[in-house]
Amino acid sequence: MPTAWSDLETSTLTRAAAHAQTLLGRRLADAGSSPFEYRVLASLAGVEHRTQADLGRAASLDRSDVTATVRTLEGKTLVTRRQDPDHARRVLVALSPAGTAAFAELAIVVHEAQSEVFGALTRDERAQLTALLRRVTP
Repeated sequence: MPTAWSDLETSTLTRAAAHAQTLLGRRLADAGSSPFEYRVLASLAGVEHRTQADLGRAASLDRSDVTATVRTLEGKTLVTRRQDPDHARRVLVALSPAGTAAFAELAIVVHEAQSEVFGALTRDERAQLTALLRRVTP
């Protein structure tokens, strides 16, 4: 039974997650983006459009974070917003052509960050770690 904080599995997991998020955030910032922006772009990739509510669920973001992030991405001309013709109070969000290109570039940045974080593991170890983490993640 571990007694020191640093010996707890949860402590190790917390440190690993903080390291991964910091590295990913730094890489995305260097590319002119943010984790929230990437999550929204990734959630829009491959679909015609999403409502902002659906986008929040798909990107695991709070409604206010979705609104702020979509505004930022719209300002960068990476997404478009339009009124839903079937529901006056709903807004539909879609990737613009520039957004599709930006997502493709950012996907490379994210892949490189994943490789940096997990570079000490073999492909099989990475798959095993991911499977184990999914079992303990709600």
